[in-house]
Amino acid sequence: MTYLIADSGATKTEWRIVSDDFSDTIFTEGLNPYYHTTQSITDVLKTSLLPELNGARVDKIYFYGAGCDSEKRDQIVFEALEFCFSDASIEIQHDLLAAARACFGNDSGIACILGTGSNSCLYNGYEIVEHMPSLSFILGDEGSAGYFGKKLINHYFRNELPGELKKDLEKRHNMSLQHIMHGLYDGTQKSRFIASYGAFLGKHKAHPYIDAMLREGFENFITRVVKSYSNATSQQVRFVGSVACAHQRLITQILKEEGFKKASFIENPLERLVSHHAS
Repeated sequence: MTYLIADSGATKTEWRIVSDDFSDTIFTEGLNPYYHTTQSITDVLKTSLLPELNGARVDKIYFYGAGCDSEKRDQIVFEALEFCFSDASIEIQHDLLAAARACFGNDSGIACILGTGSNSCLYNGYEIVEHMPSLSFILGDEGSAGYFGKKLINHYFRNELPGELKKDLEKRHNMSLQHIMHGLYDGTQKSRFIASYGAFLGKHKAHPYIDAMLREGFENFITRVVKSYSNATSQQVRFVGSVACAHQRLITQILKEEGFKKASFIENPLERLVSHHAS
């Protein structure tokens, strides 16, 4: 039996092909059905995934994806996978369930995603029982790269960034207003575009101005989202995502200030998903 397990976020999809005698990891771009069509997903699979599989037969596919939150969105992904893997059994789930399973397996707790976007849920060891909606990068996504990217761009154009940060930002990123407006209004991957600016904060997290910006974003996520779950401070809290793993110290400090137990940070959730399905 050969399994293909995918964890797909806004920026990238990590695929793990697993059989009795081998395992391999493949990366493609993120395949969010809010931004992709069945045809565009099929094109990515044909050009970036299938050649890496070298004709290997796949019996079962578990696809966990950002944007896979309704039958209509799931069907967009399902049809692309079915076209490329006609003999495989296919299961589509939201990436939040992937995070919960990776964080807790069969245990319970609050699972959090902090990456390009943010999300969270209360998980009972089998299913998601409470969910505070993320509201996407326009209305919410507190604590995510997209959230911080918006803040950074806003502070830049309001002339609030300290001079040395402004100069380095201009060196690392295209800060033309025309370029940014094009990415916001004409681009197909708006959240990914804005989130690309958020990486700048990680390079300067020791700067007091950036530290204050990061603290505000993580405090918002913890106090307005994580604390909303039933018996929140008595729950185990675990995080996945590049932003969470890059800022463990600050997030742990804020959680302690808010009365939570020490959090855990899962740097390779796909590894845990493989173990979950193997068991």
